[in-house]
Amino acid sequence: MPTFDTIRQDSDARELIRKIQKAIAFLAPKSVDLPDTLFSGAGTLIDLKTAGWLPIGIVTPDGYEFGRDISKEDVTALGYASPVRSDITEVARTVTMTPLETGRKHMLELTYGTDLSAVTQSATTGEIVFDEPDLPVGAEYRLLIIGSDGPAAENWILGRGYGSVKLASTDSQKWGTGDPVQQPLTFDVFTDSEVGVPVKHYIGGTGALVHKTTLGFTAGT
Repeated sequence: MPTFDTIRQDSDARELIRKIQKAIAFLAPKSVDLPDTLFSGAGTLIDLKTAGWLPIGIVTPDGYEFGRDISKEDVTALGYASPVRSDITEVARTVTMTPLETGRKHMLELTYGTDLSAVTQSATTGEIVFDEPDLPVGAEYRLLIIGSDGPAAENWILGRGYGSVKLASTDSQKWGTGDPVQQPLTFDVFTDSEVGVPVKHYIGGTGALVHKTTLGFTAGT
C-alpha cells in the first residue's frame, strides 16, 4: 500500500521547475510569419534575423511579464450560496518589458508611433534628427520571446509567439546619474486573423527530450 511519501515521490517532478536564466525578444512586421517551430534541427534554433525579426535588445532584470486578466460572469440561484455556473467572457492579455538599449530605429518607431524610414544619419556628425508626432499612430507587430534554462545536456527552450501586439502604454523616461535611460513598455495582445490564436507556446530543447515521459505528450512520428 502506498504511503504519502511514495505518492508524492511519484507525483512531483522537480526537473520541471523552470527559471528563465536568459531571454531574448524580437519584433516583426505583420508580413513576417510567426514560426511553426523554434528549431531547424536538433539543438539548432531557426535564423530569426534572416526571417525578418528585429531584436528588442537588453532589458532590465525584471525580464518579461505576461499578464492574463480573466473576466467572468456568474449565475446565481435561489437557495445556493455559491454560483451554479460560471463563464469566462474575456481574457485580456498583455506583455510588459523595460528595454535598456536606446536608439534602435524600429524601437523608436514603436515607442513614438511614427515612420522613420525617411530619416537619415549625418555622415559627418553621426546625428539623427526626427520629429515626434502629436498623435502617435500605433502599428501592430508580431512579437516573439524565447527563454533558456539549464545546462546543455538538459537545456530547456521556452517560447511565446504573438501574432498581433500593439503598444498600449509607456511609462515616464528619466535622465539622470542614478539609472540608465529606460522606458517600460506594455503591449496589448490580439487574436491575429492569420494565426488564429492570441498566443503560440513553444517548449523544447534537450531537457524536453530527456524528460519527455514526465511531460506526458504523445511522441510525434
